[in-house]
Amino acid sequence: MPQYPTKEDVIYEISLYLLKDKRPNGDFSEQTFNSIFGKNWKNEKSGDIISEMLENNDIIETKKSTSSKKWYTIKNNPYYN
Repeated sequence: MPQYPTKEDVIYEISLYLLKDKRPNGDFSEQTFNSIFGKNWKNEKSGDIISEMLENNDIIETKKSTSSKKWYTIKNNPYYN
């Protein structure tokens, strides 16, 4: 599918991964992106979408972040209202 992934696909993939990991609607790090989209995600369309979502505050950094590791959550996750 040439449009894959879309913003909605990224949200779904993250949500599904967290659910399988028994962390529904939980926090995630860049390591999670590696697990979902592969180690080269930053250089692919998924990386562009994730960067855009970070800029637009669709994905936000959480208080769990430290200087060595950033943690994120999906701001308005349609799967967990």
